[in-house]
Amino acid sequence: MKYGGFIFGADEEHQKKQRKGIRALAKANSAEVKWFVEDEGRQRRDAEDREELQACARYCRTNNATFALSSLKGFAKRKWQGMTWLKHQVEMHDMKIAVADDPRVSKGSLHVLSAAADVQRQRIAETSRAALADIKRRLDAGEEVIAKRSGQKVERLGTHQNIKKAAKLGNKAQAERAAERDAQVWPMIEQYLAQGMGYNAIARQLNIQEIPTPNDKARYKRDTLGVWYASTVRNIVLRRNK
Repeated sequence: MKYGGFIFGADEEHQKKQRKGIRALAKANSAEVKWFVEDEGRQRRDAEDREELQACARYCRTNNATFALSSLKGFAKRKWQGMTWLKHQVEMHDMKIAVADDPRVSKGSLHVLSAAADVQRQRIAETSRAALADIKRRLDAGEEVIAKRSGQKVERLGTHQNIKKAAKLGNKAQAERAAERDAQVWPMIEQYLAQGMGYNAIARQLNIQEIPTPNDKARYKRDTLGVWYASTVRNIVLRRNK
């Protein structure tokens, strides 16, 4: 049995703890481990721009190995993001998954666990919106509002009076740029859809043909790894069909 042991970006002491957890997991399952170690700070990048993460995933796919983590905590910027990435690996590549501190996480359980994490994310977002709305109401009523974390008095919300207008304009500009990028690859995706191909199959074909991803064209001045995912294809389809 083989493991691709992924050590995500963290300080040296935390990476030692990660190794310890994966070693114990491997020993319990009589598995040999090939290590992939990420530099500190890389865990805050998008998955497709994390070189060691992608290398570990490729190793697992080509060697019928299990992708092994010590923990989901710290693996990605948000837990739901990490769960979603793992779910995509299962859907697209039938990859086996093992997490040392959470034996519930497996190829078979990821769909349910990912959905639960997404629900939690939505609840947090709703709670945050409700809290901001309550602060705004109290400020409008002339009440004193003290921030719980800093203990400082809240004078107003946002960085300037036109923050909502600026956000709308920014979102509109981003949507227009996204539409331009989508238009370049849409004919190919549309053709694949007409052939009855699903999102996973289309993503595989785009990767095989080395078609640039939206991130290649948009987000970063630095180079990106340019990996297509089923979710990327799905988002383009949804935007085009609005």
